[in-house]
Amino acid sequence: MYKYLLSTVGILWHILIFAQGNPLFTGYVFDRQSGLPIENVDVRVLETKYGTTTDDRGFFEFRKLSPGTSTFLFNHIAYFQVKEKIELRPGEKNEVEIYLSPNSTDLAELVVEADNRRTAVISRLPYVQTKIFKQQIEENAVRDIGGLLRGSNNIGGIRKGGGAIDPVVRGFKFSELNVQIDNGLKIEGGCPNRMDPATAQIDPLNVKEIEVLKGPYALRYGTSFGGVINIKTMEIPKNEKFELHIKALQGFESNWNGNKSLINISGGNKKLFFSLTGGQKKYGNYKDGNGKEVKSQFTKQDFGGYFGFKLAKNQSLVLNYKNASGKNTRFPALPMDERLEQTHLTSLDYKAEEIGDFFQSIYVKLYNSDVNHKMDNKYRAVSDTVVAVSDIHAVNRGFRSEGVFGIKSVEFHFGIDFENVLKDGERVKTMIKQYTLPVKTEKLWNKGQIRNLGFFLTYEQNLNDFDLSASVRLDMNQAESDKISVSLPIPGDIYSYGTDSIQSDYTNFSMSLGATYHFTESFSVSLSLGRGVRSPDMTERFIILLPIGYDNFDYLGNPQLEPEANNQADLTLKYKDDRKGVFQFNMFYSFVDNFIIGKRLPPNEQRPISKGVIGVKQFVNGGNARFQGFELGWFSPEKGKPGIQVLASYTYATLDEVQRYVVEAGFPIRDETILNDALPEIPPFESTITVFYPFFKGKLKPEISVRMVAAQNHVSDAFYENTAPGFTIANFLLRYDYNKNFMVSGGVDNIFDKAYYEHLNRNVVGSNISLYEPGRVFYLNLIFRIWQ
Repeated sequence: MYKYLLSTVGILWHILIFAQGNPLFTGYVFDRQSGLPIENVDVRVLETKYGTTTDDRGFFEFRKLSPGTSTFLFNHIAYFQVKEKIELRPGEKNEVEIYLSPNSTDLAELVVEADNRRTAVISRLPYVQTKIFKQQIEENAVRDIGGLLRGSNNIGGIRKGGGAIDPVVRGFKFSELNVQIDNGLKIEGGCPNRMDPATAQIDPLNVKEIEVLKGPYALRYGTSFGGVINIKTMEIPKNEKFELHIKALQGFESNWNGNKSLINISGGNKKLFFSLTGGQKKYGNYKDGNGKEVKSQFTKQDFGGYFGFKLAKNQSLVLNYKNASGKNTRFPALPMDERLEQTHLTSLDYKAEEIGDFFQSIYVKLYNSDVNHKMDNKYRAVSDTVVAVSDIHAVNRGFRSEGVFGIKSVEFHFGIDFENVLKDGERVKTMIKQYTLPVKTEKLWNKGQIRNLGFFLTYEQNLNDFDLSASVRLDMNQAESDKISVSLPIPGDIYSYGTDSIQSDYTNFSMSLGATYHFTESFSVSLSLGRGVRSPDMTERFIILLPIGYDNFDYLGNPQLEPEANNQADLTLKYKDDRKGVFQFNMFYSFVDNFIIGKRLPPNEQRPISKGVIGVKQFVNGGNARFQGFELGWFSPEKGKPGIQVLASYTYATLDEVQRYVVEAGFPIRDETILNDALPEIPPFESTITVFYPFFKGKLKPEISVRMVAAQNHVSDAFYENTAPGFTIANFLLRYDYNKNFMVSGGVDNIFDKAYYEHLNRNVVGSNISLYEPGRVFYLNLIFRIWQ
């Protein structure tokens, strides 16, 4: 792998030396009123056939233009057109700034949303980037971010209850994904069974955009192993005059008897700005397609906001606070339910832009996340003999800083980030059928702590027909905990590590390379190579005997686990044409060494302490794992009606060698070796076709989508994983924008009341039956907006 990467470095270096061509023309397009960049502006050269669109920074570029004066047309349906004559000078980087004035249409936001979905099919990076926009969140029946992401190209989710669906990207999950809020804030969940993943801590109604960067390539955001999920909630206005915006949303869902509400008040001017938000969700139990009730109720509330001011024209400082709470959340696929959770998120962001021609910008973020999580087994069958209550406190605090400087067509990002994760928790058991009602306290974590200090440098260059990029990252990871031990009623420890053996110290090096070659303005090919290294997380290192895996075992941490590394390659073909639409096809291959997995311990070494489990597994470095697959996406031409989107994806994953336990009389008695076994919890092939047709100049938009999921028969023998049947479901959505102040959307999910379950859904506790998805759901969303 290293020889392959070094050869690629040599190829890219020769490209840098010998690439010649016409003048490079780049620029940015901004909103004249707010000063914010405008995405998806159509930029055309009237004297030629060439055209392109702006990205989320308002940035565009041309490589194949001849020197001299050309006429450029800047067009966006929500803005007035601008036509500019620009002289292109040979041998220089030609760059301009263009400002567009908003037109008076009430449908601007709706049109922008359609453009966003179309252009998001093609990644603007050398690797795959998936985006979810706020309009998709507002108009659909969305309960949590994990559920929203599920169904996107090659993104699945693990369901354990009514909410808190855990994302799976190309088969990578949990700590293999770097999930963060607003470019850097990280959250350590409290629950060992991940009732509260980071994606469940943010109300999706507060989200502006979700960005998923797939693969070990985006190293500037922290350790990148399987990918980065960046959830963006803040938007800094640049209004010259004071404005006040009020937004209220009310949503209803049948089946669940669910409702959600949100109110947001925001405003400001070029000096001061603010945003205040509050919301709640209350959902009952749902019924699956067979009419069977699934215990899935949950109640969530959140409030918060941010306040910022401009220190100078190009400098801003923003203080952000969010509070999220949940109670009485049912998880029928887990040994316990969530009784109460309190999450506090605080951050301070400083940003300076347009500093100079060489040093362009600097960004600093300080953050603290604090999670208190309490759960119990009140509704489990064993509670009539043992009442168990777990209480966990998790903290993640740190910072991220990044600077940007450029030399002609080269741009560098450099920075440093740090996070300090602390976790402590215990489980209290009351033996209610014993005469003296004895109480037993078991530590789940014992003041575990992980510190990670990272340094990164990224390079980007536009060189005629080539876009080049490279990243390097160095992480110094330290971990420690108080003594880990478990005592049975009889004297003595059944498992113990001393303080010295608990400590670990690793230095990890990650790198990535990317190149895109533009054969024409319409067709390009990208190649990305990367190696992302991650150290074990808090659970893998320090968890003390809990059933947290796919199988029915108590799991035990291993403080001496070594880091695992993902060596990955992505090849992506991209095509865009006014008459044929936009198309992207991606193939990827990933080789993971030192893959972390559970290995069974013999009963004479370790006995379980949880009721109903059949043994104990400890996390170990289990050798090599391989992931390979593809993704494709197509969106119909902008002027075509109806609008059509097609998505399809597949991942195939194996372990080179793994141990399977042989069960007799309900207990494992020995192990046997299996070669090239399937990895558990890998989603099957799936495809989604979405068709919509705008009426009345886009004010009315009906949309129907059909999701087809194949059966998953490539399952893990070592984990005794069940196969899953395929299914097809259809959903219908109708959105009506009455004017800029009022929007209503409604629809039906699972129109034909299909009884089905996702392969990634966990089994109901005490059974071999997967948790079924909701049957038919009718929903309605009302959104009111007021501008002053």
